[in-house]
Amino acid sequence: MAQTNPVRKSGRQRVPNKKYTVDTFEGLDIFSSDSEVDLEVLQKLQDSRNDDDFPDDHVDGNDDEESLVDDVSDGSAILTPEEEYKDAHSCASSDIDERDLRGTATGHKRKPRAYNSDQDANVHSRGMLENPSRPDHERSRVKLFSGSGVEDILHIVRSRDQWAADPTLPCRENICHQVSHTDEKRQMEATVGWDWYYDQGGRESFAEKQKVRTLSSEEGVTYVSKPTHSSHSFLMGPYGRQKVFTLALSQTIGLKEAWDTASGSSEEVPEEFKSGKRRRLGWMLNVGTRVRCLDWAPNHYGDSQYLALAVAKASTSTHGATPTEAPAFTPSYPAPSSVQIWAFDASEHSTGSTRPPDLQQVLCTEWGEITQIKWCPVPRAKRNEDALGKISVGLLAGIWGDGCARVLDVQFEKRHESNTSYLKVQSAAFTASSGLLPLADTEQEDIRPVTTCLTWLSATDLAIGYSNGALGIYNIYPQLPRSSLPNSHSQNSADLGAWPPTPATAEPDSFPEAANASNGRSPNPSLPSPSDYDPVDPTNHSDIEPWLSLQLHSSYILSLTTAYPTHPTLLISSSLSGNLRLTSLRAPTTDYVLSMRTRTPPSSLAYCDSLLSVVALEETSETLRLWGLRCFYSSLACGKLGSAPGPGQGIVDAGRCHSSIAAGGADGSVIVTNPMRKALGRKDAGWQQVVFKHEWVRRPGQGPRQGMSRITEGYKGEKVDLGVKYVGKSKEIVANSTIYEEETAVTALGWNPNKSGCGGWLAVGWGSGLVRIQDMAIYNPVSSGD
Repeated sequence: MAQTNPVRKSGRQRVPNKKYTVDTFEGLDIFSSDSEVDLEVLQKLQDSRNDDDFPDDHVDGNDDEESLVDDVSDGSAILTPEEEYKDAHSCASSDIDERDLRGTATGHKRKPRAYNSDQDANVHSRGMLENPSRPDHERSRVKLFSGSGVEDILHIVRSRDQWAADPTLPCRENICHQVSHTDEKRQMEATVGWDWYYDQGGRESFAEKQKVRTLSSEEGVTYVSKPTHSSHSFLMGPYGRQKVFTLALSQTIGLKEAWDTASGSSEEVPEEFKSGKRRRLGWMLNVGTRVRCLDWAPNHYGDSQYLALAVAKASTSTHGATPTEAPAFTPSYPAPSSVQIWAFDASEHSTGSTRPPDLQQVLCTEWGEITQIKWCPVPRAKRNEDALGKISVGLLAGIWGDGCARVLDVQFEKRHESNTSYLKVQSAAFTASSGLLPLADTEQEDIRPVTTCLTWLSATDLAIGYSNGALGIYNIYPQLPRSSLPNSHSQNSADLGAWPPTPATAEPDSFPEAANASNGRSPNPSLPSPSDYDPVDPTNHSDIEPWLSLQLHSSYILSLTTAYPTHPTLLISSSLSGNLRLTSLRAPTTDYVLSMRTRTPPSSLAYCDSLLSVVALEETSETLRLWGLRCFYSSLACGKLGSAPGPGQGIVDAGRCHSSIAAGGADGSVIVTNPMRKALGRKDAGWQQVVFKHEWVRRPGQGPRQGMSRITEGYKGEKVDLGVKYVGKSKEIVANSTIYEEETAVTALGWNPNKSGCGGWLAVGWGSGLVRIQDMAIYNPVSSGD
């Protein structure tokens, strides 16, 4: 008797198939769709659907037949609409080669659906993998951050080999410049890139335009913000052995004094504190009031390191008046302010020097409160002209409360005494305002926007953001009617790694988009010629037209940063509109991408060159995130603070000589993490460490702002836990929000960019007026033999 293959039948009860429609009138007899022809067509369509669900073709082979019967018997071959949606979603969001097979009720696994080899190319519309999950995921994740360019891949791989072994803190033996910033590029930038300053009259022009006057100590201290209290007390030292220290205004103390043998104490001090293995190398400063901003001066590899910082005015100050309506969008009245420049001894390449820090110079101004300062980061070689009895610290750009951005050429005399010099800056070497900035049709001419943030693009180009969302790029030395930004596209990513050795001539067709961005003006804006430009007149340079103006955002720009030195033509910005924007200055109106919109955008951005990413804090949560330049539409969580920093409170900075990232928030703690393992290893857990934490409490009965601080340290490294914390036994998410004192928060921090033994120095400023400078670099236990 011949055996016949059984017909496949469903094990489920036969029910009518569900049908979903968006037609409101379907099923109603109000149209002429019930004719016999239409009914016949509908019947054929229904029969064809049933035939597709249960085909009549037979399966050859007993093994395949048995497995097929098992699959049909438990009903796994029939998918509900919800299951079909989940299956399709998993197919689109993950790799098909390694898709997890969904188990059935009896433990069997379904076979993956057949697909052709060209399907991968059609799944991802962005042209790259969004979530690599193949067995060679390490290689895939490298391409996720670097893209397909060979130079960028080598950059990520070399950075991984150099710094991936550092868990959190940088290793002293691994401190070096960025791998793409080679010695040849640095030498070219440091020499030819500064010819405009030394050989083409830039230094002489700045000296004539920047008017300064020396002040006495009695006159200079009036520009320094004075708090209501003359000193500040704080607890510091090893856990359980902390001591009370008191610092007067502008006074310093070494961190190692807190680890010395406690005088007058009968308790035995452990041997590890006596030997210095657990001592801290650094200093504590008292600048009086809240630290607004700070930045290390680059290009100093000798015995001294320079830190510039600006503080907020005291709450009891009566100088000037601040407008009550929209102070962030309105220029302030003239008020005294100052920039303090501190000098630190680095003769032994460590902060354990016996010479205390010296307040070298105070730059006094009357342009309102200072909100941001940044040194020019471009390498600069010392020349014979610098040995004329003066020390050239660098070009310092800043934003003042009157709504203008300025550049100061900071220099001071070589001297051996430690007296502080006070200089009254009457006019700056360069001043930029919104006077010539094109306005939208809805904006009033008499209400001009104010500057909000800035960043250096090169030794001569400065990008400035405004309160109306506009961007202006200025040449600080307009005698050269050309820009040092590259103007031609290049397919080789190596061409993006450094600026051209000489400024490229601005051809009329170099920036076709600039004409649209500049409100119809010429793409090559007419700059003052050397014959028509009077460098002696300090007001002639105050309204210099930007060579590129662009409506970057629709609202207030919070922060700007550039992808220097690897991709200096890429600009990253953050605004109150809720988006981060990555813009290519080669084609600013067409080549840009926006990140996902957030309710509270980050107010502090930093560029991590080792991963070609931008790092920022989510201010509504406590998560530290990375936005890769090649996958800017998504982010990767790499760290977590103890509490949410709050709007405008998150501060972050990435190292220039290592891959460690430091971040601080409203709770006063500073965390350091190395995102290399978390970013490049899919299953590797990231590590972070709280290096120290600052707490401020009020003193009862001693005034409204009188208080005392405590600095705790010695926290262990921990794995980055990004999970949701539940309250009690019930799995209910509860949003915890803690209100901290204003003086507790971290308000400024920055890594030292100089390689020569100082690349691990970290400066942190708090709202209480305390500043801590500490060498965070550690020795490799394997190489040191400890």
